[in-house]
Formats: sequence, C-alpha cells, structure tokens
Amino acid sequence: MENIKENISFINEKIKRNATIIAVSKKKSAELIKEAFESGVENFGENYLQEAIEKISFLKHLKINWHFIGKIQSNKCKEIAKNFEWVHTVDRFKIAKLLNDNCPLNKTINVLIQINIDKEESKSGINEEEILSLAEGISSLPNLKLKGVMVIPKNESDKKLTEISFEKTVKASMRLKDKFPHANEVSMGMSNDFELAIKKGSTMIRIGTGIFGERH
Repeated sequence: MENIKENISFINEKIKRNATIIAVSKKKSAELIKEAFESGVENFGENYLQEAIEKISFLKHLKINWHFIGKIQSNKCKEIAKNFEWVHTVDRFKIAKLLNDNCPLNKTINVLIQINIDKEESKSGINEEEILSLAEGISSLPNLKLKGVMVIPKNESDKKLTEISFEKTVKASMRLKDKFPHANEVSMGMSNDFELAIKKGSTMIRIGTGIFGERH
C-alpha cells in the first residue's frame, strides 16, 4: 500500500516549491485523490474524460484545480470546457475555438500549447515553428487564457537526450514569452525525470506513479 502523504512530502522536499505538482490521477479512485488533496496537493491531471467527470462530480466539495492532460477530440470539447480549469494539450486552433465557444459563462480556461518536441509520429502536439501562430489564434479567444507550453518528450533511457528535449522546450517557451509575457508556464517532467525538468526550467510537473504508485 502506497503512503501517499509520504510520497508527496518526498517530492516537495526535492522540488523546494519551485514547481507546481500536478497529481496524475487517471485510473485512481476518488478516495485516493481525496487523500492526496488532504496531503497538500490541489492540482490533479486527468487523461480520460468520462472517468474524470465522475470523479470531479464526486469531489466537487473540494477546492481542486482540474487539469485535462489527455488527447483532445473535438466532440469532447464541450465537457472539457465545462469541467476543467486547465487544458494542457491544445495543439490546433480548431480545438481552442471549440473550448472557447463552449466555455461556461463567467469562466476562463487556462490553456497550454502542446509541443511535439521530438517530432514523434505517435504523439500529439505542434512543431516548435508553429507555436507563435497558434498563440496568436488563442489570444484572440476571449474565454481562454494562454499560460504557456506542455511537452511529453521521447521516453529515453539516456538522460542526456531527455535533457536536450527539455532545453529545446525551454527555448521555445522563451520565444513564446517574448511575445506573450503572461505565457510563462512550462508543463514538463514526470515521475522519473521531474528533478531534471525543474533544473531545466519546468514550472509544472505531472506526477502519477511517484504519488500513487504503479498502476495495476
């Protein structure tokens, strides 16, 4: 049995509050999410919409910030806009426009542009060269707030290659910030590489296994 509170304390000690922890809670129960929340985590990331909606409804009495971190399909945008405060995986203007148009009254959705930093065919995300163009489009949408970038680098055993991917991401982020100063978040780093990610400039780390243990 994982000790969630101890795991969170360990991560906090490592990061020294230099980044926001997003607890990746896909396939985890509402009870475990509640335990992590009571241990000090306020931000939770979900990949699968239907599963997430059930947990969001069950835990609506808690002041949780919900982050959508999965691949976005057009027909899911209405429910994503309704249920999440953050969306990390915007990689097309069409998706941004649907989120904007379906955003509930008096709500603003924080969005990150997903970059396919290693140009992997199997992954979503735009090329670095397209960031500013998409950012311009997002900035024209009144219900969205562009907050920065998100990456899922290639799963490398060679940490040097991961480091290069992180460095490329931060350079892309800096180019974005030059034009959009408020877009200063970098969602980068997971359970196996979050310390390196923070060292390279991450402001948000997405931790699943490191908090909840292995998924079964």
